[in-house]
Amino acid sequence: MKTVVRMLSTFFYLGYTPLIPGTIGSLGGLLLYLMVKYNTALYISSLSVLIILALLVIKKAEEHFGKKDARPIVIDEAVGMMIALLFVPQEPVLILFAFIAFRLFDIVKPFPIRWAEGRRSPWGVILDDIIAGIYTNLATQAFFIFAIKRGV
Repeated sequence: MKTVVRMLSTFFYLGYTPLIPGTIGSLGGLLLYLMVKYNTALYISSLSVLIILALLVIKKAEEHFGKKDARPIVIDEAVGMMIALLFVPQEPVLILFAFIAFRLFDIVKPFPIRWAEGRRSPWGVILDDIIAGIYTNLATQAFFIFAIKRGV
């Protein structure tokens, strides 16, 4: 069971990357997006399962690593990245924009992201990335509407 918790919480061991594990975990979420983006039902199902798995393993992973939201736990970044790209047009420039924006929101943590991160439960670990994903999605949709669609 410990192996399953480690594998899932680190998003297939991506969280063990010594440098920038959050960014690498986000890239893992981007890879999952690329695998399911052509089928909306599969995309939403994958995202739902990912959220449920995250909620199930985060507490045990924190116990294993001995710290709340330990660096190797990156399943939440994968969730956030999937939310960031939900219903975004499948254009490379938008995907790159979303990736960069998500990492910025996740690092800077504007309100209420920092507040959400402070919650004491698996929801606290995942909620900040869900909100960062929503902010990113809105920013990416706005970028698409106001810049790309208008030819700027």
